[in-house]
Amino acid sequence: MHQRLTIYKFGPVTEIQLDLKDLLIFIGSQASGKSTVSKAIFFFKSLRDDLISYLYQCYEQKKFEDSISNFAKRSKQKFIKIYGSVLQFPEMELRYQYGNNMEVVVYSSEDNRFTSIRFDDNFKQKFCQLTEQSRYLSDELQQQILKFSSSREISAIKAKEATLFQNIEKEVNELFNDDRDLLFLPAGRSLITILSQQRYNIDLGDEWISSETDVGVKLDYLMQSFINRIDDAKPIFNQAFTDFIQEQIATCSDSEVQQVVYLAQNLVNSILKGSYRYQNGTEQIDFGNGQNTLINFASSGQQEVVWILLLILLLIINQRKVFLVVEEPEAHLFPVAQKEMIDLIALLANQAENQIILTTHSPYILSSFNNLLYAHQLGLAKAQAVEEVVNHHLWINPERLNTFILEQGKARSIMDSEMGLIESAEIDRASDIIVDTFNQLFELEDEA
Repeated sequence: MHQRLTIYKFGPVTEIQLDLKDLLIFIGSQASGKSTVSKAIFFFKSLRDDLISYLYQCYEQKKFEDSISNFAKRSKQKFIKIYGSVLQFPEMELRYQYGNNMEVVVYSSEDNRFTSIRFDDNFKQKFCQLTEQSRYLSDELQQQILKFSSSREISAIKAKEATLFQNIEKEVNELFNDDRDLLFLPAGRSLITILSQQRYNIDLGDEWISSETDVGVKLDYLMQSFINRIDDAKPIFNQAFTDFIQEQIATCSDSEVQQVVYLAQNLVNSILKGSYRYQNGTEQIDFGNGQNTLINFASSGQQEVVWILLLILLLIINQRKVFLVVEEPEAHLFPVAQKEMIDLIALLANQAENQIILTTHSPYILSSFNNLLYAHQLGLAKAQAVEEVVNHHLWINPERLNTFILEQGKARSIMDSEMGLIESAEIDRASDIIVDTFNQLFELEDEA
């Protein structure tokens, strides 16, 4: 069974029920609910990592509780950090089914005074089991530490702890029916690129990042997580980007992986129109022939996409399984670059059983996916001929993808199930309106 999200009377959403596929695309006008849906999926999936961290913390602090009330409280706080105050939605209900008879529900209390979260019996049972395992080993090892002190005995204790933590991760992954890394790339990325070159204060409600300046910037939870991911990745690029890629390829013996990395590198260079470098605490784009610019003086398109490109490339190089959300991948990009961005995302989607969600306003994004869907279908009979037009690493199996348009609080699939393509009428809707307006004006000229 697919994982399923249900949202009822929350934000701009009246009622939506979605089965998750490997590739989900949401298109719609502003404030139609695209971010509401993508954030909800990310929130429910991220509870897996939150539970692992919580159990680690319980073990380290020697505080074990069979009740899940503390974990539920943290989960509610995270939900509010992602969405802000939600008390204006007294009938809201968000329900996520993980495809293995487990579900989690977020809803408003009957008196609408607070947000509640409900974990089902499967979750509660596993939570108690893992807590008991942690408590038992903690007590056992504490007694051994008091008795023994040799380095060999201490190493044995550490090995038992490592085994416990590995078991916790494995069982929690099975509980949530997913073992992918999680990554959310929010809209407004150019702002973060600019801010990364200066010291700043970030107000995250109850958390602050201090600074030597008095500049304050309010960011939501997902944007802060994005910043943290960027900060972790920057030292990797403390050399010329091209040199970094060559080093990674040289250590890989799989020719197919090498081909994918070369293709990804070419796409990144073409979209970025240069090479990224992080050196002496500054980010810059090198254009060749000794020309370069600091990232905060680069074009808005380069600022917007640089960390989409770099993070996706790292995922491809490391062959990491990932659940990825990208908001508005087309932002500030020329249509040709939008097409290349989808090629890069397709490369990632076809590697390591990845799952990707996109929100977009762009018909070019949908048209680019249609080309890759069509290439897959035609390639089944004419592989060599299609390969000369579209690299087979980019082909998208229609069974892995669904596309929804969000309007009037609901979601409607715009996939043509017989053709295995996104409906062309939906792609052309905006251009049809523009052409119709032009024709009406043209007719007025004829009347004159």
